[in-house]
Order: sequence, then structure tokens, then C-alpha cells
Amino acid sequence: MAIGDRAVIEVTEEPHTGCAKFAARFGRDAHKLVWSEEGRHLRLRGLNARVIVGATIETGDVVRRLA
Repeated sequence: MAIGDRAVIEVTEEPHTGCAKFAARFGRDAHKLVWSEEGRHLRLRGLNARVIVGATIETGDVVRRLA
């Protein structure tokens, strides 16, 4: 994904999943949903990414999907 004019990040395969802090804040049912097959597929808890090209980004920068 490209962010702004220069920054590029790569979304990794490893999903970002809920933890004990998430369960404590949002409840056990929400935690179970995040860990369900559908929840993992939809990345309901977010995603992990690595920086490919570092750059300063700002609020309002456009995010674009690259090939």
C-alpha cells in the first residue's frame, strides 16, 4: 500500500489478533469473534505490516493499494 506521495508498506500474512487486553476492554464475546475463522478472514482486529519505503505521512494522505 502506498501512503501519501512516498511511503510504502506491505501487509503481512500474519493476522493481528485479540489479546487479554482486548478481551478485558471489549468482552469475551468480541474476543471470540475476532478469533473465529470469519473474524480472522476479515481481519476484524486489524493487520500487521512492514515498512518498505519510509517517509513522513500526514493526516489526510491518500492510501492506495498497489499491485
